[in-house]
Amino acid sequence: MDESLPQSSTPIPAAPQPATERPVTAPEQPARDGLAPGMTIVRRVRRPRRWPGIVSGVLALAMLASTAVGIQLASRNELLFASYAAYAAIALSVAALFFGVLAIAKRWCRGAGVAGVVVAVLGNPLVLLYGLSALSGS
Repeated sequence: MDESLPQSSTPIPAAPQPATERPVTAPEQPARDGLAPGMTIVRRVRRPRRWPGIVSGVLALAMLASTAVGIQLASRNELLFASYAAYAAIALSVAALFFGVLAIAKRWCRGAGVAGVVVAVLGNPLVLLYGLSALSGS
């Protein structure tokens, strides 16, 4: 041996060996949404809201009933209660129109909303008053 090189008495440690050998695989990468492979996302699907269109239709029918009651009271010469029924019909007409437009715009039970708007406009006591008086020619 060459005496110019210093010799050490301590042995050089070998690389540690793993206890069990596993095949080398690519590291598992999380999915795009942060889930581990094999996991799924469960989302609750909400049903579309139907109540604005239905409320519009119900209010329009209540407005028609109030208008009919007002006409009956006016024919019996009970003008005070007839005017109260007419004011109630106007308020119900405005509410039915609001909910109908909301249902049409948001596509929530659109058919009932359209029906509610049409009935609310055509059955409104003010529209009936001015429409029928225009048709009579006076």
